[in-house]
This record gives sequence, C-alpha cells and structure tokens, in this order.
Amino acid sequence: MNDLTLPASDDSARAANAGAPLATVLIVDDDRATRAMVRAVLARERYRVVEAPDGQAAIAAVQAERPDLILMDVMMPVLDGHAACAHIRRLLADDALPIVMLTAADDIDSIEAAFEAGATDFITKPINWALLRQRVRYALRAGDLTREVRRARLRELSVRKIAGLGYWEWHLDTDRLRWSDEIEPLAGLDAREGVSRQDFLDRVHTDDRARLNAALGAVRDDGARLEQEFRIRVRDSDRVVRVVGERGRHGDDAQCVMGVFQDVTDMRRTEALVDYLSLHDDTTALPNRRLFLHRAAQHIEAAGGGQKAVVLIGTVDIHRFGRYNETLGESGANELLALLGQRLRRAMDERVIADAARIGGDEFAVAIQAADEAAALAQWRRVLTLLRQPVMLREQSWLLTMSAGWALCPRHGCEPQSLLTLAQEAQQRARTQGRDDMGAQADDARTQRRQRLLSMEAALAQALARDEWCLFYQPQMDFGTGRIVGYEALLRWQSPQFGMVSPVEFVPLLEESGLIVDVGAWVLETAARQAAAWERAGLALRVGINLSPRQFLAPVLPGQIESALRASGVSPHCIELEITESLAMQDIDHTVRLLQRYRAAGVKVAIDDFGVGHSSLAYVLQFPVDAIKIDRAFVTHITRGPADRAIVRAVVALGQSLGVDVIAEGVETQRQCDFLEAIGVTQVQGYLIGRPMPATDLEALARDYCRTL
Repeated sequence: MNDLTLPASDDSARAANAGAPLATVLIVDDDRATRAMVRAVLARERYRVVEAPDGQAAIAAVQAERPDLILMDVMMPVLDGHAACAHIRRLLADDALPIVMLTAADDIDSIEAAFEAGATDFITKPINWALLRQRVRYALRAGDLTREVRRARLRELSVRKIAGLGYWEWHLDTDRLRWSDEIEPLAGLDAREGVSRQDFLDRVHTDDRARLNAALGAVRDDGARLEQEFRIRVRDSDRVVRVVGERGRHGDDAQCVMGVFQDVTDMRRTEALVDYLSLHDDTTALPNRRLFLHRAAQHIEAAGGGQKAVVLIGTVDIHRFGRYNETLGESGANELLALLGQRLRRAMDERVIADAARIGGDEFAVAIQAADEAAALAQWRRVLTLLRQPVMLREQSWLLTMSAGWALCPRHGCEPQSLLTLAQEAQQRARTQGRDDMGAQADDARTQRRQRLLSMEAALAQALARDEWCLFYQPQMDFGTGRIVGYEALLRWQSPQFGMVSPVEFVPLLEESGLIVDVGAWVLETAARQAAAWERAGLALRVGINLSPRQFLAPVLPGQIESALRASGVSPHCIELEITESLAMQDIDHTVRLLQRYRAAGVKVAIDDFGVGHSSLAYVLQFPVDAIKIDRAFVTHITRGPADRAIVRAVVALGQSLGVDVIAEGVETQRQCDFLEAIGVTQVQGYLIGRPMPATDLEALARDYCRTL
C-alpha cells in the first residue's frame, strides 16, 4: 500500500494549485476493494472518480457523467467488459474516448477480444499502481490528441469544401496522378483510382494542354515550382482549375510531385463579370469612357501617332434629352439610347468606325481610323447621318437633334483624353452657335494651357517654402454606430497667383516633377499632428492619407512615416494609408512587403478607388489591408444602374470574406446611403455626410454628429 503515498506528480501539483480535477475517470469493476484502491490512487492524482460495479451500470454512468477515461474489468456479472465496451462505442460513436481494460496477465485471448470490442489499452492484474498512474496519463493524452486530430481533420475538410481545395500527387516512377475526393465532381475522375498523366491531359482543354504538359515537365526535370491554371471539360462545360505543387526533396518523396488544386471557376467568372461591367455601359452594351480611352490609345499607336494614318475622335450628344425621359419614362429613354447603341455597333461591324462608347447620360463618342483627314471626316459625316435618322420606338417615329464635335490626331495632338476633351469643347461650341457639327480649335487653347502649366510648375517649386499648402478633411460615417469615425485628409493649394487650385491640376505636376515626395512628407506630418491633437482631445478619429505612385515607391517613405508617427505621438492605428488598386498591382511582391511593414508598425492600410483597376481577385487576397474604398464612379448611379449595383455587391462580398471594412466614396443622396447600408457597406464618405472642410469644422461635426434613423 506504500504506492498510495507516493509524492504528487507535476500534473497533480498543478491541478491542486488550480483547485480543479484533471479529468473524470470511470472505474468499472465488480470487486469493491479493487475499485477503492484505484479510487485512492487516482484521487491522489487529483482525478475525479466515478464507480460502476458492472457493465450495465457502466453504460448508465457513461451517459450521465461523460467521463474522460474508462478503466474496465473484463470479467463482471450482468454485462461483461467486452460487451460493455462494444456497447459504449456504439452509443457514443467516439473512438477518442480511452477505454483501458483490466485483465489477467496470461489472458491473451481476452486482450485480443478487448481490442476488437473497441478498447484502446489494457492493464494486467494484479495492478502495478505506479504503472497505473502513467498509463492513465498516457491514455488521457492519447485521447486528447485523437480528438484534436479529428477536429483538425474536420476543420481541414470544411476549409477545403468552402475554398474548393483538394490535394494531388504525381508519382514520377509510374507516371500516374492521384487526387483527393474533391476531384470527382470537378473533373469526373474517380479519386480512388489514379490516372496516367496522358489520360489526365486528355481531359484538359486543347488550348491549355501543351502549356500544362510543359509545366509538368519542368517540375519533373528541373525541380521548378508548378503553378498553373487550366480548363477541364466536364459535362459540356468548362471548369477552371488552379494547381500548385513542387517535387519532394528527400527519400521516396523525391519521386513524387505533391500539391493542392482549387476550383476557381466561380472566382474567374466573377472577375470577368466585374471587369466587363466596369468597362461597359449596361444600357447600350457599348464600352464606357475608360475603355474607350484605352482603345483610342491603341488606335493612335497603331496609326503611328498620325504618321501612318489619321485618328478622329468625335462626340455627339442629344438635345434636350430630358424631355424624352419625361415623355417615355426612364425605361423608354433607355430603349432610345439602346437603339442608338445598336446603330453605332452596326457602324463598327461595317468598319465605318473603329470604336464607339457611351461616355455620359446622353453623350456618345466614336474613334475613326482613316488614311487621311478627308477620309476620316467623310466617315464621321456618315456616322452623324446614321445617328440622325428617325428612331422607331413604341410605334412612333422620333426625330433626334444633336450636336457634334471632333478632334484629329495628329493635328490636335495624340493624347486620347486631350483629344476627347477638345471634341467635347467643339461640341459645346456647336450647340452654343446653333450648328450641328464643329471641329476642334486647339491651337490657341493648347498654347494657353501650356503656358499655364509652365507657370504652375514654377510656382509649385516654391509653394512648400511659402506655406501655401493646407489640408481639408472629409468625414466618414460608420453605419454601425451612426458616428463620424474617420476622415480623409485632402491636399489643397492656395496659390497667390492662381487662387485655390484643383488637385486635378497640381497633383500630376507634383508627380511628374518629383515634388510629390517632399509635399507628401508634409501631408504625413501635418495629418499626423492633427490626428494626435484630436486624440488628446478625446476624438480618436482615423485619418486617411493618400499616397501617390511616385511617393509610394520612394525609398524614403518608410522613414517619413516613422518620423511622422514619432514626432506627433499619435497612436499608429489612427493613421490609414490609402493606395490605389492600380498602384498596388504594379509590383505585387514589393507592395505586399511594404504593406506588411506598415501594418507591423500598427498603421492601417486601405485600397482606394477599388473597382477601377484591372486586378485579379487572387492577387487582391494577398494584400494585407484593413479597408477597401469603393470608387465614387460606382456609387453615383447605384440606385438606378444594375451594373454598378453588381460591382458594389461583389466588392462588399470580397470585403466581408477578407474581414475588412468597405467604405463607399461619393455618397450624395439618402437613397444611395440607404442602398449601400442594405448591401453591407460598413462606412460612407461624401457630400451627404460632409464636404471637405477645415480642421475646426470637422472637429465640431465629429463631436455633434449623430445619424438620424
């Protein structure tokens, strides 16, 4: 009996200090003395002990107590240990519950029967009490480990199911591929049977087959990392599969390529839809302004900048279009625009024009490529004649009156945005002068603009030294609290020569000249000091600071941020750096490293103007960000534009999956605000909440603002 008085173990000492039992142990034995002795040993170890005299009582105790471990004798009345063990396994369906059988030392048949019934271990009689304690600890740890492994497996299966992930292996010695079960609904393959590499390649889309086979050869021969996307034909439809893998390095693994695969079909379809909707007008199915300018640049490049051909950019708008809205209603007016869109698409099909777009509510633009100016203008007149023909709508003929303007490359320049602006200016002059069509008169205007830009550049070089910069702040409201939670710092130039200059004019000049780095440092320091002052005054507001492309890539930026934080004393989480989606995509690895560095310092990061760029969702998921800001271009028509609504919903869904805030910019009406709240946007910014304002005005607004429901 000396075994009962051994010193307490480390585990029992910790349990004694905690004042709680380590675990609950059920002792099942028809011999009362044995139960008493086992209880004494285990109680000394701070286990909670429950007793049962036979197998039937053990089943009832298991249901009532849910023990962590069962010590069960084999030979018992009413129901023996083997039958009780099997019943408990069926009852709980828990193979992680340790059941240790107590059996005679030479009873090998009984031991084998115990394992078949579901026992996890056995202890021979007579019991070695010191060994008992160790076996109990081992059994409990093994049970915990089994449960954790099972939980991990369930978590893994859940993650794989949600993400569409699975694993695969390519055995180089047999040239056969094996897959997890997720491959069966994706590719129609039986996961239990491997397939040869050629059999698998036969299922891959013919356009992707050679590329995938070459990538497999590279990972086999050179040890290159495999990362490919390809299409598999399944039941008359294509699924897009992404595979990642690498060859093993040691032992048998060296003859195996292992990796994961993912069904990215829905993701790629969503990306394609978002890209299409962000580049096209949903009423006419024509390209929008952004896509038109991109294509116009391609036409100008193909024309050699006017050396090999002429490119005409023309614009047309409908007079008093509002009356069609009033007469036909919004749907009827949209039908009218759609018919004009059909005419322009027909002109593209007939090669009369190279491209067409809807660039405004009732305004269209076309691009014409021709051998010379005379041919370009002749084609332009054919387009105007086509558009001005009567339109049959709802059994009535409608005669449209329009104004038109045009500009030519190279006569008026070769920059698409500039040519489009000149064409619109000519269109406005035509309307003012009562004419149908007018060409650009760019020479004088271009000279004046050049002189203004040169003067601005000279003045900008002195603006920082002359203290001509200031910051305005535009508030951001959180839907959850109904309060102002942050603001965006907006740079303004109060020039003695030019007055209050729009950022649209001076920011490109700062960027081109490199002055943006020094001015950006001033913005960081000023905004951080203001945020610190408000924090000390009890207003812990987050300040959003825009970083331009040149500023973001400047090597001195990390030092400038650290200096601004240190000098101001502001809490880092009050600072949010905003970079545009297009900027983030220029060098993804470099962007990720920088953003990780800033976030490690406690600074927040937001992707600004989201939806305007051309990023892949697969890459966006890599960026360590705290917020996504939806560009105002998608908010403006959100209450009546299905395309914009679809884009915003997609961005909100992405933000929710990443666990980040989604901030909508350009909110000007209550309807827009209500719609954005309904689809899950977390914060809004725009004139409805407040215009850009001086610091004193924003502080007063932030203290008093409370959203009225």
